[in-house]
Amino acid sequence: MRHVAPQLFPALLIVLAPMLRASAAEIDLPDSERIHQSYELAPGTSVEVSGIAGPVEIETTSADTAEVNAIRSAPTHADLDCGKIAIEQTSTRLRIRSETICSIGRDRQRVMLKLPRWADLSLENIAGDVRIGPTAGMVRLESIAGHVVLAGLHAAKMSSLASGLSLTVAGVGERGIRVSSVTGGIDLSLRESVDAELRLRSVIGHVHSEASDIRISSDNGSDYLAVVGSGGNKISIESVVGPVKIHRGG
Repeated sequence: MRHVAPQLFPALLIVLAPMLRASAAEIDLPDSERIHQSYELAPGTSVEVSGIAGPVEIETTSADTAEVNAIRSAPTHADLDCGKIAIEQTSTRLRIRSETICSIGRDRQRVMLKLPRWADLSLENIAGDVRIGPTAGMVRLESIAGHVVLAGLHAAKMSSLASGLSLTVAGVGERGIRVSSVTGGIDLSLRESVDAELRLRSVIGHVHSEASDIRISSDNGSDYLAVVGSGGNKISIESVVGPVKIHRGG
């Protein structure tokens, strides 16, 4: 039997350990600052968020405007002065990231965004939960310490999720959906209209389906193939520690 996942997660936890300490609580500390900015986005613009020491929540809308709301807090004003949230906009990208100028950063951050539903999203090194509303764009996630909740997804590439994934698939586009290195299990909800081919590799945990039209087969107890409805574009899930629940809904 082939088990790849146990070798992956010690390295993942080492990478995320400083971030996990930074996000021990989401309660704002005594000194704080708030950011509220709006940006007009041209069609095709991507949005990148990185290095946030706390949760990120993204609400999607039909507008072409991005609203950025963020709260930074720290034990003292001197700690608050040790960093900032930098926002950069070009014709093709809106980038939001934290910057630290001291050897040890003790600030916490919370980021709340309203973004166009069509935007491609990229989130990396997030030390808190991530929630993203329905999106037609590509979603890329890497090194997320908190629990991830995604609604109405069509295309994604995700890796190194340290606290589980709850995913609702509204459709599977040509770019497909790829997930790798998840600890904490996966709750995969597929809307009734979704037809897909689902491949799972190196799963350490129980895999089960609650839908009569999702047929699962396995040769070795860690690799699985599931045909969703009449089959179609691919959903690939690899290296999971925890149960995988597959069902219709959303």
